[in-house]
Amino acid sequence: MRNYRIYLLEEEFATHYFGRESLLYQLFLDHAETTQVEYKTILEQQINFITRPIPNLKINQIISVALKKYKTYEQNKSSHFLKFQLPEGEAKLSISDRNLYLEAKGNLESETIFFELLRKYNPCFLAMDFEQNRYGWLNPIKERKFV
Repeated sequence: MRNYRIYLLEEEFATHYFGRESLLYQLFLDHAETTQVEYKTILEQQINFITRPIPNLKINQIISVALKKYKTYEQNKSSHFLKFQLPEGEAKLSISDRNLYLEAKGNLESETIFFELLRKYNPCFLAMDFEQNRYGWLNPIKERKFV
């Protein structure tokens, strides 16, 4: 099972940290793992400063319109579920106010569909799998070149 936390970063931070995603990953990982209340509060404030709230209505609309063509697609409020028979795979995307949570197993196609829809909507999504220590942009942001 693959589990991703997906955050929508403010564009200026996404641009600034392009190529240095490990620093962002460490911030989110520290927040997820710490048990010290004061430290967790500080990390949460930092995360809230560099991320944007998730536009629930818009994301739900984009996903439901794009995936309604699949017979195995289901939506329950702010959760979207997609399953494939051959090759076998499934993914569930849950939307909250500050992040998205994607659970996937089997082939990569179902999770890739969700990633692609989010990437097309906004290039500043950062996905992190804390269990496998993997992270990355759903869409690489081009670095600005100053002349």
